[in-house]
Parts: sequence; structure tokens; C-alpha cells
Amino acid sequence: MDWLENIRIVLVGSQEPMNIGAAARAMQNFGISDLWLVAPEPRVREDLARHPGGSLAYRLAVHAEDVLDRMRVVDTLPEAVADARLVVGTTVREREIYTGPVVGPRPMALRVAQVAPRGRVAVVFGRETSGLTTDEIDLSQLIVRIPTSPRQPSLNLAQAVLLLCYEIFGVAQAPPPPEPLQLASQAALQQLFDDLKEYILRIGFTDEKRLPYAVRRFRRLLHKARLTPGEVQLLRGFLHQSRWYAQHGRRKTDPQE
Repeated sequence: MDWLENIRIVLVGSQEPMNIGAAARAMQNFGISDLWLVAPEPRVREDLARHPGGSLAYRLAVHAEDVLDRMRVVDTLPEAVADARLVVGTTVREREIYTGPVVGPRPMALRVAQVAPRGRVAVVFGRETSGLTTDEIDLSQLIVRIPTSPRQPSLNLAQAVLLLCYEIFGVAQAPPPPEPLQLASQAALQQLFDDLKEYILRIGFTDEKRLPYAVRRFRRLLHKARLTPGEVQLLRGFLHQSRWYAQHGRRKTDPQE
């Protein structure tokens, strides 16, 4: 189960200090210790600064204070997932199209167990009141939705963290075979998608208004391919050369018609 060290829990826009502490305790219960906060609200930062002694987060993190001690705080989600080979987004909302398949907790854990032995996996949770934005969830290759009663569809943040960590820990007892290839990092994929945005606008494939929808569909398509670092570089080189050719026209080495 050494690969549990490659699981990162990312909490975006956290609003309640007690949820941070309870999430850290849930992680510790199941052998996961890498916690990142993305742009937490000021009261969360203020609470953490009151440690030792007066922090609600630390008070709830029973026997998991070391998770909070090592926790990273960054300003943007891309910073928190840049080195991840798989980004798992969480949501309760229905959307027209996602950048990856929508699965339940157990299939999510099985996929995580395939990737984590060879690289970082980031499991991303949104704000207590509104979840992840569309742009944030677009960074995910896999989306997990926890089945709940329609009378109360959303879980408390710390409860959701506990449930998904439990599923990952359970699969770690008898994991499936690992992914045979080293997958590209989120940072490399983002560079490819940035190139793709510029390319499809330049060739008139879409316009600025419909660009987010088009890029979301391309993300979904390319995520299915489970690209390696070399494949990402190949595609970026193709896009760069295509742009150069469109700008400069025929080269002397091109075959004559």
C-alpha cells in the first residue's frame, strides 16, 4: 500500500475550519496524508494561524495534527494538481458534458489504484456551499459522484473526504494491476490544451463564445487516450508546426503538385 503516499486530497475554497480538521482525521484513518488547500477563505487561514491552542481545525484533527502540519496552501487549483497523473473531480451537479466519465466511489478507487503506483493522483473537493466551478472541474480526467438520497443530495465536506478515502484504502488491500504506462502530468496536459485553444481559434474551428464547450469536448476525447509525456510532446509539436505552416506557407522541401 505504499502508493497511498501518492494520493493527494485537494480542498478548494474551504469555508469552515472544522471541516479541514475533520478531513485531516478522515485521511489519517485510511493512510493518506498529503493535504492541499486552494484559496481557503480568510477565516480558515486565521484559524490555522491560531495553532497551537486556539485552532478549531487542529481541535478536530484528533491524532492527525501532523497532516495539518505538512499541509500546503496555494492560490490556484492548477498549482495543486500540476504534477498529478490523474485528477479526480467531485460533484453532485448534472452538466451537459464532462471532461471525463462520471463514476461512483468504487470505480473511482479502482482507477486510482491503477495510476497511483506510478504517479500522483489528486482527488479534488469543492466549496461547502457551491462545490467546484465548471473551470475547476474541467481539469479532471475522472469525475466521481457519490449516490445520495434526493432529499439531501450533498454530503458534508469531511464526510465526502472520509467516504472516498475509505474506498481507496479498501481497494489498496487487493489493488488491480497498475497502469502499464507513465501518464502525462496535468501541467503537460494543460500546455497541450492551451496550444489547442489557440489552434482551433486560429483555424476558425470555433469562436470565442463556443470555445469553452469545444475545448471541453477535446479534453474528454484526449483524456480517453491516457496520453504519455511523449505523446503530449508529439501532439504539441504537430500543432506548432501546423500553425507555422499556416502562417508561412509552402516550404522549399514540400513536394510539388
